[in-house]
Amino acid sequence: MENKVFSKLKKIFLSLLLVAMIFSCTVQAFASDEYRDTDQAPHSKAAILYEATTDTVLYEKNADMELPPASMTKVMTAILVLEQNPELSGTLTVSKDAVRHYYCSSMGYPHLKAGEVISYKDCMAYMLIPSANEAATSFAFEIGGDMNTFLQMMNDKAKELGCKNTHFQDPVGLSSSDHYTTPRDMVKMCQYAMSFDSFREAVSADSVTVPVSNMRDESYECYTTNYVKFPDDRYESPYSGYVTGVKTGWTPAAGWCFSGCMEKDGLVWYSVVMGGDEEWYDEERIIQGDFRDTINLYSLTEGVTAEQLKAMHGAGIPAWLAVALVAAAAVLAVLAIVLIARAVNKGSKSV
Repeated sequence: MENKVFSKLKKIFLSLLLVAMIFSCTVQAFASDEYRDTDQAPHSKAAILYEATTDTVLYEKNADMELPPASMTKVMTAILVLEQNPELSGTLTVSKDAVRHYYCSSMGYPHLKAGEVISYKDCMAYMLIPSANEAATSFAFEIGGDMNTFLQMMNDKAKELGCKNTHFQDPVGLSSSDHYTTPRDMVKMCQYAMSFDSFREAVSADSVTVPVSNMRDESYECYTTNYVKFPDDRYESPYSGYVTGVKTGWTPAAGWCFSGCMEKDGLVWYSVVMGGDEEWYDEERIIQGDFRDTINLYSLTEGVTAEQLKAMHGAGIPAWLAVALVAAAAVLAVLAIVLIARAVNKGSKSV
């Protein structure tokens, strides 16, 4: 009897132990692919690649490093506008403060003028597609009433979204002192912004026409700065057709920054690259490190399935916890063996 009990429990224990080992090795094999140990964003200071449907970070490099986000800041500006006016209905009047050089710096296009009336929809597209600074400041004064109030709204919303390492000093992204975020926090902002149809529509367009107004007799057209979605010969890739947004940025202090979204094969990937460098591509053009690294990050998604990503979480729980649970079951089996063995031994002695 004792031998039969031991034999049966031994099989149970070995089976549980084998399951734990196989599960652990499977997770580790996927999570420890070769790219995990190499720099997949060599042209940038920090980066992250996140899949939203499975809540999985596939790759990260300094993902919690606090860096100036440049014009990626406008994602948060857009969020505050869309929360109050998700359909972007109606018009706003450009405040004279909104076009002050202090807030806008240089403006390359025939920019908006103080007192100009523009629709919310056109102003949003103008802010997100060519990254117009005066569009962002116009929204700030329209929504907040004054700049300090709007900045408080920005920082409060960042905390609400779970951004633990983010602080804003302007609605545009020109600031570098005490104005920062991280790739991980930027993903949270972009993911929330993309839940608004009006935002998705704007960041997926290649151009916007700012129409005639009460202050201007001619319209003017502006083009996107997102060369991952709309590439020229410098950034051609097989992923451009899957990219649905989101926002570019550059200042001398921030370097080249890009937050992107790619929807492919039923998966939704968010990428953020910050602090990108630049190199001369030809005699007249540079090639941006943020775009180069983003395209490289997207190449990591080749062949990756939702099932593999879920395996990293142990079918909905963190992988480390799933392994721990299986291991705990094996330990319980050992204890059961010991207890039953003692009972059997005690029974045989009494007989």
